[in-house]
Amino acid sequence: MNGLYLIMYFTLIDIVNTLVSPFFIAIFLIIIYQYYNLNKSDYGLSINKKSALSKAINSSLYGIFGGFLSTIAFIYLEVVIVPKDFMYILTTAIVLSLINPRFMCFAYGGSILSLFSLVFNFPKIETKDIMLVVATLHIVESLLIFLNGYKGKIPVFYEHKGEYVGGFNINRFWPIPFVIFVGDGLIKPMTLMAILAYGDFTTSYPRRKTIITSIVLLAYSFILLSLTKANINPLIPPIFALIGHEFILSSNEIMEKKKSPVFTTTLNGVRVMEVAKNGIAKDIGIETGDVILSINEAIIKDEKDIAEIESLDNSILKIHYFNRKKGLTTKNYRGNKKTLGVSIVPRVMY
Repeated sequence: MNGLYLIMYFTLIDIVNTLVSPFFIAIFLIIIYQYYNLNKSDYGLSINKKSALSKAINSSLYGIFGGFLSTIAFIYLEVVIVPKDFMYILTTAIVLSLINPRFMCFAYGGSILSLFSLVFNFPKIETKDIMLVVATLHIVESLLIFLNGYKGKIPVFYEHKGEYVGGFNINRFWPIPFVIFVGDGLIKPMTLMAILAYGDFTTSYPRRKTIITSIVLLAYSFILLSLTKANINPLIPPIFALIGHEFILSSNEIMEKKKSPVFTTTLNGVRVMEVAKNGIAKDIGIETGDVILSINEAIIKDEKDIAEIESLDNSILKIHYFNRKKGLTTKNYRGNKKTLGVSIVPRVMY
């Protein structure tokens, strides 16, 4: 047990030291750039909008935790990583991300390089260890999606069967600094960097979607890990990694299209898409998906009605709304004048 504590201690020290390295800073800047592009596509729809820098910092904190877990997993799985091989994958992942952010996933970079190495004998890499790395990092990614994935949600609106409905784009990027041990005689630690990317879309509740996605990805990861360790045929793991990953994405897209959207307009009231952290709605317990029916006995039909209420003295409010768990609910607000703090599904797109 003391050995495990020592590994954990030195792993943490090495990861912390890596945070000031030029390499980590370069990865950090790439992630800021990705979040910056996503913020531009938001068009101000999110009322909890955060800067690209704050998103990158939050992702990095979770990424450090993921890197710590990855190191422990690599040690117990006896994964031997050649730094040169790993740099091939990271470089490929970064290049692919410029084509589409979802290609930043190591399932693509690792699998493509492994197939090239096996078929064309270039580049010369240890494909089994590479695929073990891909499987392990996806196990860690599934955990990060479960814990932090829904934080990357951005509300979007689109037309569905003649009416406007809402959904959420979900995007998250995590820098993963992890430690490997190299050397024939004197073993010394070396910290490497990975980037994990998660992109998704849902017409229902983001938290529920990220939980389901994390479970599916965890199953995919363990199958890939088992196929790689079984060592039946070196071509099977990278092929499964590519096809399996694309199958998850394709089936996810098909299922989302077949779903009945949750965030639709209602006959009475307005449906809430997002709740601001510092608004009245948050204070009284209104949640995503609730339907606001009336405020101070005035019927709410659209966003203009909410704007009119907010322009008045709203330090005392009586809000009648429908909650999917509690049913019809009435709450009173007494406090400082501030906005209601909700974004709603519009009846008309302007």
